[in-house]
Amino acid sequence: MRRIYILSFLIMILFLHPSRAQEIDTTFRVPFDFELLLSGNFGELRSNHFHAGLDFKTQGAVGRKIMCVADGYISRASVSTGGYGLAIYVQHDNGYMTVYGHLDRFPEAIAKRVRDYQYENETYSADISFKPGEYPVKRGDVLAYAGNSGYSFGPHLHFEVRNSAGDEWYDPMRFYKGYLKDSRAPKANAFMIYPMRGSGVADGKYLSKAIQVKDEAAADTVDAWGWIGLGVRALDYMDGTNNKYGVYGVELRVDGKLCFSSKMDRFSSEENRLINSWTDYQAYVDEGKWCQRMYLQDNNPLRALEANENNGLIYVGEERLYKVECRLSDYHGNSSDYSFYLRGRKQDFPVVNSEGVRLHWYVGNSVEFEGLRLDIPGGELFESIMMDVDMIENKYGISGRYLLGESPVPLWHGAVLSLEINEDAVADKSKLYIESFTKKGCSPIICDYKDGHVFAEVKALTGFEVAVDTVAPELKTLNEKSWSKKGKVLFSVKEKETFVKSFRGTLNGKFVLFSYNVKNGRIELDLKKENIRRGEHLLRLEVADACGNRSVYEKKFKY
Repeated sequence: MRRIYILSFLIMILFLHPSRAQEIDTTFRVPFDFELLLSGNFGELRSNHFHAGLDFKTQGAVGRKIMCVADGYISRASVSTGGYGLAIYVQHDNGYMTVYGHLDRFPEAIAKRVRDYQYENETYSADISFKPGEYPVKRGDVLAYAGNSGYSFGPHLHFEVRNSAGDEWYDPMRFYKGYLKDSRAPKANAFMIYPMRGSGVADGKYLSKAIQVKDEAAADTVDAWGWIGLGVRALDYMDGTNNKYGVYGVELRVDGKLCFSSKMDRFSSEENRLINSWTDYQAYVDEGKWCQRMYLQDNNPLRALEANENNGLIYVGEERLYKVECRLSDYHGNSSDYSFYLRGRKQDFPVVNSEGVRLHWYVGNSVEFEGLRLDIPGGELFESIMMDVDMIENKYGISGRYLLGESPVPLWHGAVLSLEINEDAVADKSKLYIESFTKKGCSPIICDYKDGHVFAEVKALTGFEVAVDTVAPELKTLNEKSWSKKGKVLFSVKEKETFVKSFRGTLNGKFVLFSYNVKNGRIELDLKKENIRRGEHLLRLEVADACGNRSVYEKKFKY
């Protein structure tokens, strides 16, 4: 009777909660033995890329055991100063690949292989592939230990599901939806109006206009005429956490007809930089604000997006009200609805600046202007644009200082930029680099020199000027008096002009493994981990930047 009662009770539970039983996907098990919470979801908008997986919280702790989610074998292990830090890749018998990033440490066998590689090649960074029979793993095996390595700002596991080739990412939520609690819908904080330049106008202007959302309603009415595009600024939320997430699904309807929809459940490596077409690139670069377009630019084949025959653009050609409805949804089916109106009011289109050259997205374009040459292959622009090149007062006196267009323009892969230099300004041409600048700051681009010109691939059309880096990275010891007691040698490194390209340490003339974390500029030698004997040692650390400037620390110390 006891067994019959238990069986009947289980059947009753399944009958009362059939949806819960159906939600659990058994393709993969969970990677932890505690409740799953997310700090980041799939497809979140990031600089020049989509977030490629789920970020699982580790209860604020480093060293949590990570379980292998399905049978297979460890196919790869990598170590980097940024990015995923320590990462493991597993090829599964079910045809998927999973990736585990920001680890604290590898399992013993993998750690030995990585360490041997690092010492043989005298390098901290490593990327090692393994054969199918070398490191088999079973579902539930302890695979690694969660941490905070690489470009991570708190302990967590970055978890990805890919195809077997590793170049297609899938939303892991399809496998873990049943393990995560979510009753909270996404919310919009603003809608953007984008009149098409020269063929659309909103409230008498061709500039973009924001409609703020108040009390979960967008109540404003905007006067418009001609071709109009819309965008939305929105975030998602989940139970049990204050984190904010990317929005899984968007639907746009005008007068009841579907114009545009997005569903971010997969993308490929080739599609990653299409984020700069889907979002308002200028708003992100200049203001740090993300806005998702609810229309397609001419050259955006991102599969997550679908639009009507007008690419999601709205034609306001009658003097009446056009009802706009937007639905935001998450993977668990929670949704929120918003509506507002475009009032058709006939208006003259403002005169736009027609100076410069017309660059078409579907053909190659070359631009030459007083010491500058830009070669853009066909298909690199996301839409055709008018671009003017202005020369403004330079900072360094090595080349002209050029401003390409009124606002930053992203490229899919890149274009080749050439700038003429004043050869007398710099004797050592290896110290030259290109400074890319916008309203919010500047960043270095490493270049090659030949016959009075520098050349580089650029990923966006911004401002450019040739600069010089002759200053070595600033290298300082940290807590030097406690090195012996704590068993750790610590340095901080700061590089002002370009970036740290390499570092190498020795003890008594022999290579020793230092680690470097790009997020905090710390270089560390763990004396205990590297089995350094007690006694006096001659320590040498050399750090070089991208232009070959070097700083060297050399000193004897007792351990």
